[in-house]
Amino acid sequence: MKIRKATVADVPVLVAINQSVQDMHADAFPERFRRNAPEKSIEHAFSAMLQAPSSYWLVAEEDQPIAFLSAEFRERDESWCLVAHRVCYLAGIVVASRFRRRGIARALFGELKREADVRGVTCIELDVWAFNEQARQVFTSFGFRGMMERMTLDAEKWPNKVSDT
Repeated sequence: MKIRKATVADVPVLVAINQSVQDMHADAFPERFRRNAPEKSIEHAFSAMLQAPSSYWLVAEEDQPIAFLSAEFRERDESWCLVAHRVCYLAGIVVASRFRRRGIARALFGELKREADVRGVTCIELDVWAFNEQARQVFTSFGFRGMMERMTLDAEKWPNKVSDT
């Protein structure tokens, strides 16, 4: 297996690898995640993200890409409540289903950590959906710990809604 930086030429294969993850999210939150979006619009979005100046995408490949990592390096300015710092935001690691449980995600993450060290990053952050227990376990095994939790309240469950009176 070889790990290298992703290119725009990889996008169609990366979109195909990502489909199972998109479906999993659409199953869990159909009101938030699209199903069957036009492939060209997904490819356009992936290309734009990959080419953004702050982005860092890696591909693991054998004969062709079998996994990818997408991340972004960010400079956080000091604010009234936060100190300035460099952070790497890990948007995701996606491994094609038949290649899972072979250490590919860990190898991609190892390459990201090396790049973060070179760039003087103080931490790597990510978001993980509460339903995605497999991702939570993987990221915990990499050393991630909980820092914040986002909660939601859907409008139909608001207490004392105006329409209820």
